[in-house]
Formats: sequence, structure tokens, C-alpha cells
Amino acid sequence: MKSEERNNLVAPCGIDCGICEMHTCVEGSDFYNRLIARGIPKEKIPCKGCRIIEGFCPVIVGKCDTYTCVLDKKVNFCYECDEFPCLKLHPSADRADLLPHNQKVYNLCTIQNKGLDHFVQISNELKIRYYMGKMSVGKGPQV
Repeated sequence: MKSEERNNLVAPCGIDCGICEMHTCVEGSDFYNRLIARGIPKEKIPCKGCRIIEGFCPVIVGKCDTYTCVLDKKVNFCYECDEFPCLKLHPSADRADLLPHNQKVYNLCTIQNKGLDHFVQISNELKIRYYMGKMSVGKGPQV
């Protein structure tokens, strides 16, 4: 995949759609079948990524408020907004073990400080540290 194409899979909120299971799932796989069983229409799987589908994420009803906000503010990423970080990006303990929403601000700061190409290179490692890492106080999540 070309660098620009891959970079376009990073959502304005900092979520990397390119490594999301909704994007990488394969028709007929167990995960694909679980998504169908949960009521997600077959034509929305695999998800093409937030920017391609213009904020109509298959797992939410309607258009993503954060995506709409980014369009209204005429920025590419939330960190470019004068209100960053806002409450739309605030972490929550609710479903933190299942959803990547708590990674958004860290991801956006990484993109802002190190660049999008660098973020895409380390995005999968960040996801592994988040979901599989064991927290070491003062050191962060260790794998």
C-alpha cells in the first residue's frame, strides 16, 4: 500500500483505521461472522476507513460527531484545532478494554510531534502496548 493511501487511513481523531479489525477483517472469518451477527450490514464490512466513508462508522448510528467537527473547523486532525483537546477526545474507563478511544489524544500528540509517517510505522506497537501491556508505574505499559 502506498504511503499516502496508508496515511489516509488515520482518522481525524487519531484512531488508525488501517489496523482496526473492522478494516482488516476478511469475509467469512470468525470476526466477520460476529460482526454480521451483531447487525452490521455485510456491505459495510470491511470498513474502508473513516475518511473514505466520511465519518459513517459501521459501529455507530449516523455520522461521527468528531468527524463532522473536524470538517466544520476545516482541519485534518483534531490536534490542529484551537480547542484541542476537547471533551470529544476525553478518555473514559467505559469499554476501555475493547475500544481504542483512550488512545486518541496520545495518538494525536504523536502525529503532531513526530509526523504521520512515523505514527503509522509505530501504530500497531502502540495498540499492542495498550491492549496487552502491563502498566509499570513511571514506565508506562510494558509488553
